Amino acid sequence: MTNVTLESPLVGIAGLGKRELTVDGRSCLLGEIALLDMLTLRGDATDAGFVSAVLAATGLALPVVANTASVGEGRQLFWLGPDEWLLKLPGGTGEAVEAALRAALAGKHFSVVSMGAGSTTLSVQGPAAADLLSRGCPLDLHARSFPAGSLAQSHIAKANVVLYCLQAEQSYEVTVRRSFAEYLFKWLCEAGS
Repeated sequence: MTNVTLESPLVGIAGLGKRELTVDGRSCLLGEIALLDMLTLRGDATDAGFVSAVLAATGLALPVVANTASVGEGRQLFWLGPDEWLLKLPGGTGEAVEAALRAALAGKHFSVVSMGAGSTTLSVQGPAAADLLSRGCPLDLHARSFPAGSLAQSHIAKANVVLYCLQAEQSYEVTVRRSFAEYLFKWLCEAGS
């Protein structure tokens, strides 16, 4: 029997640690938050039973306003559409939370799907963070337009991403599909050189 080890899609390059990048004389750090568990959740946000079951199973209130998130206890629940959410969890906790969701939602119309290691999350922090991302992202990342807690599905260069602002113009998380992770990491490194 072969032992299988789960590895980051950036194991060969991000494993070297965070990269310090410079944009117009200001710096930021690029790194990876590797091996998070991620689940996609679908259901009816107008069903009070669905909403309360999600809260009971995850500890997070279901975000029902476009481009918002519910965050707590190391978990993030992102609104992706009127009936779709992305739940990001610490590694190794996804199976238990998925089982809890399935039990709490029994009898309801819903879908819970583990994304496995299909995506990863990049971290961009520092005074040049917004400027670095803006080199490839069409969103206005100024604090007045994209304050802390803002969330958007967009693209950076040619990679589709979910962009979450932790601190306006200073700290972001970029969730990207595994197949685009190395491309995006290298693109950001080049854009910030």
